[in-house]
Amino acid sequence: MYLHIKGIIAPLLGVLYPKRCVACDKVLLKIEKEMGFCASCSTKVKLVGPVVCMKCGAPIADAREEFCKDCKKTSRAFVQSKAIYQYTGDMKDAMYRFKYGNRRCYARTFAAHGLHYYGSWIREKGIEAIVPVPMYKPKEKSRGYNQATVFAQALSEVTGIPVEDKIVQREKDTEAMKQLNALKRKKNLLKAFSLRKNDVQFRKVLLVDDIYTTGTTMDEVAKVLKQGGIDQVYGMSVCIGEMQ
Repeated sequence: MYLHIKGIIAPLLGVLYPKRCVACDKVLLKIEKEMGFCASCSTKVKLVGPVVCMKCGAPIADAREEFCKDCKKTSRAFVQSKAIYQYTGDMKDAMYRFKYGNRRCYARTFAAHGLHYYGSWIREKGIEAIVPVPMYKPKEKSRGYNQATVFAQALSEVTGIPVEDKIVQREKDTEAMKQLNALKRKKNLLKAFSLRKNDVQFRKVLLVDDIYTTGTTMDEVAKVLKQGGIDQVYGMSVCIGEMQ
């Protein structure tokens, strides 16, 4: 009975809520749906790699360099991080819709591409849980969702790794980070996160977020996780900017 009803409802939902291109938000043709991007955008959206920083995963211009300038001068709390797309062009609009426009459906495309490019890396690292970067609860309630949690849940569906979103909490509503320099970012996030669980059972976790800029947020959450007894924190973001 359940399968029969599901078989009726699924096509109706496809008509009422057609799948849209992540980049331009146009309704996708049937042949385009699996990719998540329309034919035009699929040639314009920039994936990360192959020349990237070995620590944060940001694209770097010089293939002879192992690390970007930021990671050369900064001690990271996470072991290594990966990103799927470059934060440029239409992906900037896509991330805005994902965060503020209730385009939670985009997470399925992000997770599918994340699995395609980094599935073997996730398995090799022995990741035991996926932890989304927490949002300040009043802000999350106002928005209706935390985009990092939505991405984490989609990634969990394709990897089979459970989501643990109760380990860390955000204690305060921090200032918007994009206009701040590195020092102000650190001050902005000072004591912004804390442990909710005192007895953390995992040794290796994947910390996920929507956009990686300087890595300050990922670093601060990773520090808290390690204080809770987690040995190794890895990271993954949907988008990342180009480092020098």
